[in-house]
Amino acid sequence: TLSNIATEFSHFAKMPRPEYTTIELIAVLQHTVDLYDEDDDSEIIFKDHPEQVMVRADKDQLIRIFGNLIKNALQAIPDNRKGIVSIAVSAEKESDTRHVTVAIRDNGKGIPADQLRKIFVPNFTTKSSGTGLGLAMVKAMTEGMGGSVWFETEEGKGTVFYVKLLCV
Repeated sequence: TLSNIATEFSHFAKMPRPEYTTIELIAVLQHTVDLYDEDDDSEIIFKDHPEQVMVRADKDQLIRIFGNLIKNALQAIPDNRKGIVSIAVSAEKESDTRHVTVAIRDNGKGIPADQLRKIFVPNFTTKSSGTGLGLAMVKAMTEGMGGSVWFETEEGKGTVFYVKLLCV
């Protein structure tokens, strides 16, 4: 556990300089879903999305962002419940700015009220094997791309994490 924490902290402290390029978001999301969609006890639903969404981002960081959120969603589901993680993509235009919002919804246990303000704080974790750096990295990487991340939760029913990015 200590080794894992040290490794994750090292990654967080020395994250490579991002290489922002024009990325097709749907392909990155599908690739990330494919990495995690092997569990027979849960299902990841990713369909009815736009054909193509172009964003300016670092591809490796996008994979880490969505991988972390999907993994957390799967881990939030109690053992006595069939897990369902659904991913929805919506593109919107505000004034002259186009953006895309990715919503990752789980049917897990939700986040207790006393933990809501700590979710993106480095070193805060609710898991015995967690490092508390995953969501802090998600926030830092998303904001580094000019985006934002937030969540909605209901105890006993699940949580939705939103990632909003600028389109190109």
